[in-house]
Amino acid sequence: MSEHQLPETTTQENGGSTAEAIEGAAFLARSEHRVRVLGLLADGPHTREELLTGTDVTRVTLSRTLGDLADRGWLDRHHDDGRYAITDTGAAVYDDFSRLLETITVGQRYPDVIDALPTDWFDFELRCLADSDVVATDGADPLAGMRVVANAVSRATTVRAIVSSFTTLPMYAHAESLHTGDAPDATVVFDRGATDVSLENPDLVDRWQMIEAATERPVYYSADQQFPCNVDLIDDETVFLSVSNGATGGFHVVRSTRPAVVDWARELVAEKRAESIPLERRQSETEPVGPHT
Repeated sequence: MSEHQLPETTTQENGGSTAEAIEGAAFLARSEHRVRVLGLLADGPHTREELLTGTDVTRVTLSRTLGDLADRGWLDRHHDDGRYAITDTGAAVYDDFSRLLETITVGQRYPDVIDALPTDWFDFELRCLADSDVVATDGADPLAGMRVVANAVSRATTVRAIVSSFTTLPMYAHAESLHTGDAPDATVVFDRGATDVSLENPDLVDRWQMIEAATERPVYYSADQQFPCNVDLIDDETVFLSVSNGATGGFHVVRSTRPAVVDWARELVAEKRAESIPLERRQSETEPVGPHT
């Protein structure tokens, strides 16, 4: 037998384990009551009456469900107080099953948006977007999503962002907030493409220079790289992921408050800021040198 060839018994055992795992997942998926009971027990031991209230099923159904889960070794009943508790195996099964459901939910809710996002760039599991929402889906206004981001910027205390697809709306919202005295503490990093746009348009140059003059420190930075999407972190609690929608000329915008997404955004912006230089310095490097006298 070759050293690279697995024994037949090992292959059979692996196949059996996979089949058993699939059957176990199917067993749980066939009954929402089983999932609900495990979910309740994942939060701590419950009495039978508490489980009845939490599942809203008949006593017969609950008894059958508890028996099914006990047969799998996913729950135990305490002999001292009669309460039911999830086992370590049951907790692991429930956690993995919940992760799977969240991942499926993401794909089912907005498959086109998820396909457009650079998910391989994210340092968090796709399931973390399960409780996010796609903002401003009004097809009549292709910039509706970015208007939501701009409004969030205007109301924010802090803004940390990296920008790939440039739009003027957030910058204009920042400028307007300066007039009311409610401007956010902002740090924005442009990639190569966004840098070019912000330096080639005289009106934008005046706009960001005015913002920085009023702030008395650099706000806009330039990175010598491309970003796959926009990331806006608002008040260290809400993340907007924006990616260009080529079909409409607008943007897909996803809003999330999941801690894993917020942590990723915070670390990403800090990393890209460290790799960038102030936009004003980039401007001085790109300005043509006049003729020698």
